[in-house]
Amino acid sequence: MFKLISSNKIILLGIFLVIIQTFFGASFDTTTKFLGSNKNLLWYHYYALGLSLPMILFIFFLVILKSVKKNLIFENKKDYFLPLFRGLTFIPIPIIIYYSLKQIPLNIFTPIIMTTPFFILIWSSILQKEIISLKYWVILIIGFAGTILIAKPTMFQTNVFIYLIFLVAAYNALTSVVVSKFSKNATALGYSFYNLLPLTLFCIMLSVIDPVKLIKDELIIIFIGGFLLFFASLLFNFVFHISGKFTRFISPVFFLQLIWASILGNIFFNETLDNLSLIGMILIIVSGSLTIINSNKYRNNN
Repeated sequence: MFKLISSNKIILLGIFLVIIQTFFGASFDTTTKFLGSNKNLLWYHYYALGLSLPMILFIFFLVILKSVKKNLIFENKKDYFLPLFRGLTFIPIPIIIYYSLKQIPLNIFTPIIMTTPFFILIWSSILQKEIISLKYWVILIIGFAGTILIAKPTMFQTNVFIYLIFLVAAYNALTSVVVSKFSKNATALGYSFYNLLPLTLFCIMLSVIDPVKLIKDELIIIFIGGFLLFFASLLFNFVFHISGKFTRFISPVFFLQLIWASILGNIFFNETLDNLSLIGMILIIVSGSLTIINSNKYRNNN
């Protein structure tokens, strides 16, 4: 009975955190797209100002909890390599997101990003030698067909950013598999911190060289965007850290970000989805959920 209650609590807590995480993620994308109209503001100004404060507050938080050594300081210097290397390779990703959201509607951008679970399966087969059966390939094809319906075949011919967003999804999947494989190298908080540290320092350096003057309202939105990105990253790592063998029940809820993006895109940018796009979104949700559930069943049985 105790195990059942504990399991239910883990699943409910995980689902609750995913609801918040997906809202933060969609809100960060919305903030980024909104600020993209400011010609004076460049990507490094945005991330330098937005991420600096939450990163500093995070360190103070760990100091108060006396857990800096546990999360940020490693006894073996070799353990710094993977988190920092991941952070260095992460630098181009927010830049792609920043400029892609200037060119692509939010309700098209998000569904393509949500192809990440499909790429996770592919990278798992390559890096962890998992065999993809015909059933999984069918599921993958259904999901990608959904993204094509949403993005429209003509956009693939006219907008190069579509391909860059797929690249972001593939990169996110690759780093997730790598981190999962080497999870003992650092805690979830450590991976999150060192994933954002190189980007923050790089953007601060560029902002010092090329400063920008902003009004109060713009600064407020930038700080909101930075906190949204920081906490979305933290929650993402934390959810998978606590979920354990119950990941298959929690992971499909990540597709809620599609709904948040559609709502926010409609409110702030008057974006709407046609019937073809709605069908595509349903295909992505079904395909992604089947991918996660079946892949976790496979892992739990082996």
